Amino acid sequence: MVRLILAEKPSMGRAIASALGLQGSGRSFIQQGDTLVTWCVGHLVEALGPDGYDPALKAWRMEGLPIFPAEFRYAPIAQTQEQYSVVARLLTREDVTDVVNATDAGREGELIFDLVYRLSGCEKPVLRFWTSSLTDDAIREAYGRMKPGEAYAGLRDAARSRQESDWLVGINCTRAQTLAMRRAGGEGVYSVGRVQTPTLAILVNREQEITQFVPKDFWTLWALFATPEGLYKGKWFTKVDGKEQDRFEREDEALAKAAALSGLAGTVASVTAKTEKKRPELFYDLTALQKEANKRFGFSAEHTLEVAQGLYERKLISYPRTNSRHLTEADAAKAPGWIKAIDQGQLEELRPFVADLRSRWPVKLDKRFVDDKEVEDHSALAPTETPAQRLEGDALKVYELIARRFLAAFFPERVEAKTTLVTRIAKDSFKTTGTVVKELGWSAVDPPHARPKKESKEEGDEGEDEAGALPPVAKGQTVEVRELKPKAGKTSPPKRMTEGDLLAAMQGAGRELDDEALKGALKDCGLGTPATRASIIETLLKRGYVERKRTILQPTEKGIELIRGLKAESLTSPQLTGEWEARLERMRRGETARNDFMADVKAYVTDLVAQIKASAPARSQRVFGPVIGPCPVCQNELHLRDWEGRHYAKCSGPQCPVSFDCDAEGKAVQACLHCQGPVRITKQGGRVCVACGRWQEEEAAKPPAAPCPTCQRPMRVIPSTRRGDYFQRCAECGVTLPVATSPDAAP
Repeated sequence: MVRLILAEKPSMGRAIASALGLQGSGRSFIQQGDTLVTWCVGHLVEALGPDGYDPALKAWRMEGLPIFPAEFRYAPIAQTQEQYSVVARLLTREDVTDVVNATDAGREGELIFDLVYRLSGCEKPVLRFWTSSLTDDAIREAYGRMKPGEAYAGLRDAARSRQESDWLVGINCTRAQTLAMRRAGGEGVYSVGRVQTPTLAILVNREQEITQFVPKDFWTLWALFATPEGLYKGKWFTKVDGKEQDRFEREDEALAKAAALSGLAGTVASVTAKTEKKRPELFYDLTALQKEANKRFGFSAEHTLEVAQGLYERKLISYPRTNSRHLTEADAAKAPGWIKAIDQGQLEELRPFVADLRSRWPVKLDKRFVDDKEVEDHSALAPTETPAQRLEGDALKVYELIARRFLAAFFPERVEAKTTLVTRIAKDSFKTTGTVVKELGWSAVDPPHARPKKESKEEGDEGEDEAGALPPVAKGQTVEVRELKPKAGKTSPPKRMTEGDLLAAMQGAGRELDDEALKGALKDCGLGTPATRASIIETLLKRGYVERKRTILQPTEKGIELIRGLKAESLTSPQLTGEWEARLERMRRGETARNDFMADVKAYVTDLVAQIKASAPARSQRVFGPVIGPCPVCQNELHLRDWEGRHYAKCSGPQCPVSFDCDAEGKAVQACLHCQGPVRITKQGGRVCVACGRWQEEEAAKPPAAPCPTCQRPMRVIPSTRRGDYFQRCAECGVTLPVATSPDAAP
């Protein structure tokens, strides 16, 4: 009688085996006595495409939509077929009597196990291993309190429903929208997804706000005041209908005001001082960690998740794919061990803080940080009792963020003294604000990220109204006016989004859901989940909808074209995914039936496809612009097109891919070195003639091309992987021959 434990990754499987005292280092599994440990390599199984149900569905036809499989079919992923075969064989081995699902404790981990378990045909009893830490103690504790797999039936149903509903929306809407866009003159595939499309819409809408923004000039008036103890600046303001106004629409108004007040003394009208106490920041969940790492280090969301996952697998932090920023009471009881690990680890600069904390111990975290009701599957990110040693690079940076944030929660409030002065010259008022940190408190341990001054301020108004320490003054005191100076400014458009900004927008999307019945799931109504948001952003980048420009994410022409071309508004709104995530959360808790949810999804997809079909032209209405000549390949008409100032030529032939950059008159930007035909630039940056097919880079240095021995057409000379060597290939029949002479020997 053998128990099989199935982990999600090799590192996790080996960690479980080691904690349970199993010896071995097998490539695909570890067995000792009556316990057997094996692992997946992430997903081992994938859903089949439409042609997996009917070969005729390989062709994209509008009349064949929507596609609803009677039962979803799956197959092993080709790249990991070998490991799937091992796992499937072990699952169905006769001496294996029960199976432990030890994949990641979350929805995606449940799906990974469920797909492999069902495809293998296994029907043996399942136990669920659930942990937020991979330390030996945590593994043994979780192994001792496993529950039957059916206790997680709601999570399994939610995982399957999410995967199947995304397949239905993605396959049907991508095909329908692509066919509609092609009829309207578009090119390529226009991928649509329940989460990726509204995420893209956030970026496109921001880009539209930026491009449509019309800047306006304004002027502010600044006074420089002098007292015996020092200088300070003040900004003119007035109140209109109870609202503060601090700018002039015309320069002459600002100059006139400065002239009218020139030569007059100032009087301190009011001095308001107050002390503000700021409590420590909440612990990190995954999204908060990704946003902070993006701001501080420029890390992508995906990279931060990869680093955090690596730290988790090294037993240094708790489970990273969490949406909670709180600890449980049980976690809080383990905190002394975690603090000890920080002290014993490599972050020497944190040891004085640990020493200070020990001098005040015991320090109890309050409900703001410890609340069982706020923790669903996993607690907030925290270090474990394993000290960090030999960490470097990005791993050290991410670990330090988590360790500092955890330790800071035990420290007192940050105390700031804020002073606001109002100085009057005649009847006009000038405001001055100063902030001084009196006590660093927790911020000594976890210093806030230094952001650029007043990021939201317009050009020319860059936070001069915020000062540090101010000279001491008293109400009624007369001050000298040293200077009255108008300053020109210009309103600025909204900023393009960083990855951290987009993560925040995704997390907050769908908050308009206010149904009390969904209140418990509202925090899951954002776009995607903490575990999937990074992959959604990467998908948009890989599909060419978005490009990364340093720290900025910007939609491409293709991404803008997709959002503008979508007539079904629900596909670009976070409302849909918010409602679905809420229902999936209720399904996880057993409050919603899977069959009801899937029936609603199919009805929605049917309606959605009908909307896209109705918006598509009845027949192709490809608009190409003026004809500039015949295509050099197929002789169909070559048309001039443009996109935001870039001109290019495009063949009107339905199957012809010819396209090349040109000027406004249709003349190719570059002519071929050999036949003077138009040259196009490949995605890799190479240059090739669309007429003769010859590459342009250093053609003169290459050996002369010989005719193909089969078809007698000229063969293409291609550099070999060995420097200085070349080979020839015929594009027509695929014949490949070595080149006898090297470029140096060529005449």
